[in-house]
Amino acid sequence: MKSYLKAGFCALAMVALAACENPPTNFPELLETIVSGRPTPVVRPQTPPPGQQQSQRPGQSTASQPPAQPVPQQPAPPASPSRGVEMQALPATPTAPQTPAAAPGQMTLPAPALVPPSVAEGVRIGFLVPLSGPSATLGRALLDAAQMALFDLGDDRLALLPRDTEGQPEAAAKAAQSLLAEGVDIIIGPLFASSAAAVAPLARERGVKVLSFSTDRGVAGGGVYILGFTPDQQVARVVGYARSKGMSRFALLAPDSAYGQAVAQAMEMAVAAPRAEQRDGARLLRQDRYPADAPDLTPTVRRFAAALRGLALPEQPAGPDGAPAPAAPLYGAAGALGQSTQPGAQSVVAAAPVDALLLPEGGARLRALAPLLPYFDIDPRAVRFMGTGLWDDPSLGNEPALIGGWFAGPPPEGFEEFRKRFEQSYGRRPPRLASLAYDATALAGVLSRGVAANEVAGSASGGLFADAVLNNPDGFAGYDGLFRFRADGVVERGLAVLEVQRRGMRVVDPAPASFQVTAN
Repeated sequence: MKSYLKAGFCALAMVALAACENPPTNFPELLETIVSGRPTPVVRPQTPPPGQQQSQRPGQSTASQPPAQPVPQQPAPPASPSRGVEMQALPATPTAPQTPAAAPGQMTLPAPALVPPSVAEGVRIGFLVPLSGPSATLGRALLDAAQMALFDLGDDRLALLPRDTEGQPEAAAKAAQSLLAEGVDIIIGPLFASSAAAVAPLARERGVKVLSFSTDRGVAGGGVYILGFTPDQQVARVVGYARSKGMSRFALLAPDSAYGQAVAQAMEMAVAAPRAEQRDGARLLRQDRYPADAPDLTPTVRRFAAALRGLALPEQPAGPDGAPAPAAPLYGAAGALGQSTQPGAQSVVAAAPVDALLLPEGGARLRALAPLLPYFDIDPRAVRFMGTGLWDDPSLGNEPALIGGWFAGPPPEGFEEFRKRFEQSYGRRPPRLASLAYDATALAGVLSRGVAANEVAGSASGGLFADAVLNNPDGFAGYDGLFRFRADGVVERGLAVLEVQRRGMRVVDPAPASFQVTAN
C-alpha cells in the first residue's frame, strides 16, 4: 500500500509511513496518491477480485470476521453487525436526566458529562440516523453502508455507536446528548437539517465535529460540516459546461420552494459569472415558479411557453437564399420525440428564444412535467433541457423529452462499484445517499489513524478531527469522487456532467481529477 500525505499533516504522514513498512495482510489501500505531486487521501478500498476471500489478520479472532457468507446465489444481509458496531438495543429515546420545562419553541437539555477521548482506548464514531419513523428505511441503509466501511477499514480500535433520531430534532438532540456523554470523538449524521441544527450546539460545546448528511448551507459552520450534494454546485457545474459550449440564453422553471429558491439564486450567479470564452456574457431571460404541490402543471407550462414565445429570437445565420438558415437538432437530442437517428435522415427544428432550460425537479413530478414542454412547443431538439442531482435516475431515459438532457453529479462509476458491493452484502439495492455514509465513516477511520500515530500532535492541533485536518485543501477521494470541506463547513465536490440516454446516463464532461484543475 502506498500512502502519501501533504507536508504539514505530520500525524497522517507518520502512520502512512508505518503502514508502508509493515503492511497487514488484509489492509485496504485507503491512502494513495491520485494526482502527481498533489496527494489526496482515498477513503474507499480496492475491491478484491470476485470470489477471493479476505485473509484473516494476525491475531484476529473469527468473531471479528465480516458477517458475509461464501458468495451465494442470492445474497443475503449480514447476519450480525460488522466489527466495532455496538451490540445493544437502540432506544428511540435514550434515558436522560429530567430537565425543567422549556419555554414553547425552545429545547433545554442538560449538558452531558465530559468523557476525555483517548486514542489508545479506541475511536468512538457516533452515528445519528432515523432508525424508526417514515425515514427508517433510508436510515437503515445509511447504517449498513457505514458498517461496510468499518469492516473495510479493518481497525479494531474503531467503534461505531448508532443512535435513532426518529427523523425529529428533539429525538436527535437527545441521541446526540447520549453519544457525547459516552465520549464520542466525532458524530456522523443527522440526516435532516432541522436535526443537525438541534445537534450542533451540543456538539460544539464539547468540541466534537459533526458530519451531517444535510444539503442545507444554513446549518454548516461552527464545527458542523455538511456532506450532501448541494444544488448550487450542481447548477454552477452544468450551466458552466453549457456556456463552454456556446450557450448564452437561459431560462428556469422551478418549484416555489426552498429548494427552488436555492436553485434560482445559483442559476443567477452561474449565468452572471464572467467567462473568457463569452465576452458578451450570458443572460437569464425568463424564470417562472409554480406551487410545489400543484396537482396539475399544465397551466404552468402553458403560461411559461407563451412567455418564451414573446421573447425575441436570436439572430440566425443566413442560408444560400439569403433567408435565415433552419436550425439543426441539438447533438444528443436527435432521438427525442421519436425522431429518426439513422444516417442520412434529414430534419430541422424551429429556432428557439433560449438555448437551455433548467428544470430542478425529479421523480414523478419531472415525469409529469417533461412531456408537457414539447406539447406546448418547447422543443428539446432546439432547447437543451438541464437538471440538478434530482435527475440522477437511470429510468429517466424512458421519457423521450428528457433524452439528451444534462445534469451535474458525482462520477457514476464510483457509485456503481459501491452499489454492487452493497447488493452483494445485503441483497438489496442501496439508495443514492448510502454512499455518503460509507465515505464519511471511511474518512473518520482514515483520519483517526494519523492521530493514533501521534496522539500528542492530535491533541495539540485541536483534537482527533481538527479543522486543519478536515479542511485539507487537496481534499479526499471516495465512492462519490473528490470532495473537500471548506472553512464555512460546506462540502465542495468534483462533479461530472452527465447526459440522459435511453438506457441510463453517459458522461459528457468528466469530473476533475484534482481540485487544482478548475471545473466548468
